[in-house]
Amino acid sequence: MTQQEQALLQTAIDRGVLLYMYDQAAWHGTDDMREKMKDRLGEVGGWIVEGPAAAPHLLFLDHDEADPHAVYTADFKGKELAASHVLGPSDDRSLTGPERAMAAALRTARKAAEDAHTGYCVAKPFNTVVLPATTGSPIRVYLLTPQTKTDALPFAGHYLVEVGEDGRAGPVQRFTKSDCAEIPLNEPSGKKSSALMVTDLLHPVPTEIHVFSSLSGQIPVYVLTTVNKHLWAVEGSRVRLVQADVSKEKAAPAK
Repeated sequence: MTQQEQALLQTAIDRGVLLYMYDQAAWHGTDDMREKMKDRLGEVGGWIVEGPAAAPHLLFLDHDEADPHAVYTADFKGKELAASHVLGPSDDRSLTGPERAMAAALRTARKAAEDAHTGYCVAKPFNTVVLPATTGSPIRVYLLTPQTKTDALPFAGHYLVEVGEDGRAGPVQRFTKSDCAEIPLNEPSGKKSSALMVTDLLHPVPTEIHVFSSLSGQIPVYVLTTVNKHLWAVEGSRVRLVQADVSKEKAAPAK
């Protein structure tokens, strides 16, 4: 790998792991929130997740777009729910500056996707993950096609919108040329496949979506990046170069 490829790959791994852990926190936190707030579900708007991958912090917000407040919070140790709180009028429900920026970026990204006529691949809305800004970087909002079958993973229909410090959204970025693509996790016999194989036409290294998908499906994903003809193995949070420039593979002699 070149140094540039190594840097791109590490960024993809870091973001992919964070995407997965934030998505897991939102999933498990939703179940807990729905049980504890079953008489107050009408108060709940969107959600954001922050913090390190090992300890995500989930906030469900109210519907006030101009001045949002938290109505439920949860803390996780990895994927395990550690503590949760339903917030009432007497609690401090205010958001920090970065949390307010994330909530605003989520609204902005949704509007950008609507304006770009970004369609759905399934009859369910996007799952959303907001990655907090780091120094000098935008807030990254991911719009992810949800997995609707236990035996298949969506590999297309995932988008990214970057929202800058000025609150403006960049273009809606796609991770694949195809609009929608779902890959079965099982072989025709019904046995779970040992690995999946996909082709990436846009990137020189696997992306955060490949890492996220491998973690979500608990399965290795082999990625052929056509811009450099490299074959990669994405095994959860570990990515390795299997073969550089597969076009140089010598053909086997005829028999």
